[in-house]
Amino acid sequence: MTQEKKIIDLGKEYLNDWISENPEKRFDLEGLTFENEDFSGWRLSKALMNNSKFINCNFSEADLSEISAIKAEFINSNFSKTALYRANLSRSFIKNSNFENSWLYRCVFSNALIVDCNFHLAKAQKVRWPEGFHLE
Repeated sequence: MTQEKKIIDLGKEYLNDWISENPEKRFDLEGLTFENEDFSGWRLSKALMNNSKFINCNFSEADLSEISAIKAEFINSNFSKTALYRANLSRSFIKNSNFENSWLYRCVFSNALIVDCNFHLAKAQKVRWPEGFHLE
């Protein structure tokens, strides 16, 4: 069984409990690849997602506060109504993803490549965008 499958099988309740019981630790998802997974409503706050890939994944209404997703890839992912407070997505590749109504307070996208993404109604205060990037 792959590491990715083990995490999915543990489920969101297990992960929520783990985060509550280990506030000083960060759940490790580094270097993993998830495809067509539903993380909607999951609590993934402070998780390590560096160098990971998320393809066709749904994070709607999830808590991704303070994640470290440096050099991660998010392709065709849904972040609608997702909390990304202080999330670090610097140097990530983000394509065809939906951030509608997400909370991006102090989110870091420095040196990220953002292509064809929707940020309609996203709360984007104090966000660090890639150089030259502008919300339309």
